[in-house]
Amino acid sequence: MKKPVNYLPDQQYLRDKLADYRHEFAQKNPNASHSDFMAELIVRKIRSSKMAYLRFGAYWWALKAALIAKGYNFSGVGEPVIEMAYCGLNEAGAFDPDVTMVAAFEFSTWYDATQFQGVREFDLFGDGEYWSLSDETIEFV
Repeated sequence: MKKPVNYLPDQQYLRDKLADYRHEFAQKNPNASHSDFMAELIVRKIRSSKMAYLRFGAYWWALKAALIAKGYNFSGVGEPVIEMAYCGLNEAGAFDPDVTMVAAFEFSTWYDATQFQGVREFDLFGDGEYWSLSDETIEFV
């Protein structure tokens, strides 16, 4: 992932990355859905541990919305402001579940390389005040 500025996505970078992933996937899996593959992979990661969702940081709420849009049964109230800020957008500027999943994957790669597992606090605004990620519907069920 490019150097994060408050961890915000560079939308064109994410769309380009998605196009690359789709092309590579189609070469190896011509009759399969790349979108479904990404969603299944993410859901497996989330279900691997109650704390696994933390790897997606501020992208979690937008990712959760993307998975719901893909038909997965997640519930609970999110944080709409964070969800809107960290969602992936299509060329028209509308919410795009696939671009959002790519953003979440990119963030999780950065998280795995730079953070201790279980870190839930992030300096989203660059002012030293940390935002804390907590989703009771994932951790406490």
